Amino acid sequence: MSDWKHPAVVALAASLIAALAACSSSTTPTGGLAADGGDGTDLDGGAGGTMCTSARNQLLAPLAKSSKGAVTVVSTKGDTKVVYVDASAGGVNGSAPRVYVNLDTVTRVDLTDTAAFTSADWDLALKRTVLYTNSGDAGIGIGGAQQVAKAFASVTAADATQVAKESFFDDQCTAKTDPIGGPLSAFSDWYDYDMATNIPTPKPNVTYMVRGGTGKLFKVAITSYTGLADGGTGMATGFFLLNVAAL
Repeated sequence: MSDWKHPAVVALAASLIAALAACSSSTTPTGGLAADGGDGTDLDGGAGGTMCTSARNQLLAPLAKSSKGAVTVVSTKGDTKVVYVDASAGGVNGSAPRVYVNLDTVTRVDLTDTAAFTSADWDLALKRTVLYTNSGDAGIGIGGAQQVAKAFASVTAADATQVAKESFFDDQCTAKTDPIGGPLSAFSDWYDYDMATNIPTPKPNVTYMVRGGTGKLFKVAITSYTGLADGGTGMATGFFLLNVAAL
């Protein structure tokens, strides 16, 4: 009997084939470490930019419905827009879709959570305190984000030195999470928690460089989590006021 027909060799070959098949499934552990095409485009073929799709579904709990949260421009001064985003739906522990925002048109993109994974039309996703960009493990976009410890007015395109795409998982598809169990992103520490009021308060002099889903660069500052549609502030949470400017 030739060596390749020996039962032990056949069994080993079968086990290797099974292992390769498993690695091509939707839970292959590449996560945010996927190959990159040089322009931020993933080359590993994962649905919505990740191969950790099962882990992502567990982490993000995507819904097959779209948000109705308002996204409006409150005011414009020069190149800067003050933007109101209602990301309050569902309450702290409730189930609700994310609000997907196009920062160029400053509008809500009417996508379900599941459809958002394969759309480059949105730049920033918001749901309660969790924000992330259209990139890496979050979507097919070529976006990303970077926190800059500078006041919004002083930030320029030159500050975009470490814009990174979303990496929600390690190489074993284990989720990287923030202190409250949300996906870890560049935005995860945008607030200080006020123990007296139980309200998250945006950290001062912090700006985010945001590369949009199609590659355009913006700077974004979170100025309130209790915003009103007229630009004022209240007490209800989940209502963002953002300063947004294209760079």
